[in-house]
Amino acid sequence: MPLPKLSLQVLEAFEQVAHSGSVQTAAAEMGLSISTVSHHVVRLEEELGVKLLDRSTRPFALTREGRDALHHLKLGLQHLRQATSETGIAGLLGTRSLKIGFVEDFESNLAPELAVMLAGRMPKAKLSISNVLSHSAPDLLRRGELDLAIASTPISGVQDLSLYPLVRDPFIMVVPRGETGDLLGDQSKLPFLRFNPTHQIGRQVEAHLSRHRITLPERYNFDTVQSIMAVVANGDGWSIITPLGYARGLRFENRVQLRPLPVSPFARRISLIARSDFDAQTSQTIAALVRARIQRVIVDPIVDAHPWMGDAFSMLGDA
Repeated sequence: MPLPKLSLQVLEAFEQVAHSGSVQTAAAEMGLSISTVSHHVVRLEEELGVKLLDRSTRPFALTREGRDALHHLKLGLQHLRQATSETGIAGLLGTRSLKIGFVEDFESNLAPELAVMLAGRMPKAKLSISNVLSHSAPDLLRRGELDLAIASTPISGVQDLSLYPLVRDPFIMVVPRGETGDLLGDQSKLPFLRFNPTHQIGRQVEAHLSRHRITLPERYNFDTVQSIMAVVANGDGWSIITPLGYARGLRFENRVQLRPLPVSPFARRISLIARSDFDAQTSQTIAALVRARIQRVIVDPIVDAHPWMGDAFSMLGDA
């Protein structure tokens, strides 16, 4: 069967509408008119000879054929985006040096692959990859100790840095498997396991609890999500973490379970943060590569296993 003659923009338009359920939202995200996005989706349906969207619902729902098409198109587009990014990096970096910092969430499932790819394309350059804390990343960039950092976006004080949004990482509950109690209401049942309050993630959680006038006894503070997951898996506490953190402790997944927060949702934003004088094209290329990897290795598997997360855990485009 000959392949339909369609532009990549047609495929991307369908992908965006499928994810958002709205032509208007997809058009805004792609910077196109509503009529153009609608035309692209109709064109794809005509080429394939099937209806991909059920337009009788709001938001739009995918038909069975639409779900099948989206599955295959996503895989194809991810490969194309990664190939484009890798080719771009090969031509952009040349012989320059590169210093990248990662938060621990990506230490095992992103940093090694990126290190191998960059090292292979920078045989004459200096390459440094290190772990950083989100709250320390801006100062490391300003001092020139890093060129790029992949970290939680600071709330303020980064006007002198360049931000490339990567992923929206919502806060969720992690509890021992089989636990069904109201842990926010019944505070005596299991202790709450906090992140160290000096860390940015710890401050975000405490601020949200305070907004809801929730006070939990302070007994345990931890620097790493792995430590928190280990204690939860042992049945000795519960916590508020994020899907990216959960992905770091998957060895405990059979002994813990995730729940949505019973209060208003909130999230952190993970971005690639660059020095303002660092090459913008290189930053954009690496950000695109990182997005493709996070989508394929972390976001898709976790959302498939926990459909209630929906679009709360999702990729972000350039601001």
